[in-house]
Amino acid sequence: MQNLYPDTPFTTEPVNAEDQLNIRIAWSYYVNSMTQQQIADRLGITRVRVNKALATCRETGVVQIRITSPLAACIELEERLQNRFGLRRVTVVPSPDDPSTIFRVLGVGIAPSIEEYLTDGSIVAVGWGRTLRQAVRELSARALPNLTVLSLLGGLHYGSANNTVEIASSFAGLFGGSWYYLAAPVFAPSEQYRDMYLEEASVQAVLGKARQADLALLTVGDLSERSLMLELGLVNGEDARSLRAAGAVGDLLGRWLDRDGIEVDHPLNRRAVSLDLEDLRRIKKVVLVSGGPYKADIIRGVLLRNFVHELVIDESAARQLLDQDK
Repeated sequence: MQNLYPDTPFTTEPVNAEDQLNIRIAWSYYVNSMTQQQIADRLGITRVRVNKALATCRETGVVQIRITSPLAACIELEERLQNRFGLRRVTVVPSPDDPSTIFRVLGVGIAPSIEEYLTDGSIVAVGWGRTLRQAVRELSARALPNLTVLSLLGGLHYGSANNTVEIASSFAGLFGGSWYYLAAPVFAPSEQYRDMYLEEASVQAVLGKARQADLALLTVGDLSERSLMLELGLVNGEDARSLRAAGAVGDLLGRWLDRDGIEVDHPLNRRAVSLDLEDLRRIKKVVLVSGGPYKADIIRGVLLRNFVHELVIDESAARQLLDQDK
């Protein structure tokens, strides 16, 4: 059967009834310019149901938003950050009133850059987390069968949309490319196990390819109650306290750093299964996307390592980052 929509990955999997309804609602609202009440009346459902469907379509990437006009206040911050940290490009997006939507806001902000950089044959290395998950959802699919996507760190032992395995596979799937992951956990049970994982031929192969990547997409974690590491139980309360005592403000690829970007002396850093941070210097373009004022310290630390070329950040985090260095 011919794929009538070549920009959309061909699939034979059926779309369930709820998804069909959500798509019909989104089409009526965004394409046919119907009001939510008109849609509710036409389909015999409540307006609340219509509103929920529209939110679901935006969250899952069924509906993607592009705003091309620049915002003056954000442009000023972009220039200041670019000059302060020697970056090639900075994108500052307006901060949302609802902190829980920060991941989608950043995803919308980074998607155009990702699409600009991708070509058939590109090698893309990715981290993990809610921001990158949302970034993938904001991408527009097209045929890039020779695209390769690689994971930069170990994963979870169970399925999760935030897992590096799922992010890499979803990314590659949009373009019909191939993907590879590290067959290891984020943190090994001990230093000895970590060394064993890193010596595995399959792990060495993936990390070797990652060092030759054209593009690396990174985000950072912090040590607040919002931390995904804490939420998933990869770092427990005792670990968090000892990390703070050691001077850590957050992590990049499971490597815990202080606000100056130096890896702290902590057992978790000796158990992390991921690309060595210094190896990021070999990658042609390294993009960091992260936000929220509570992440300013760890963003600063990563930028001070001088291997990031491009930053995507929200307005509040950008101001906090610049205020720190006054």
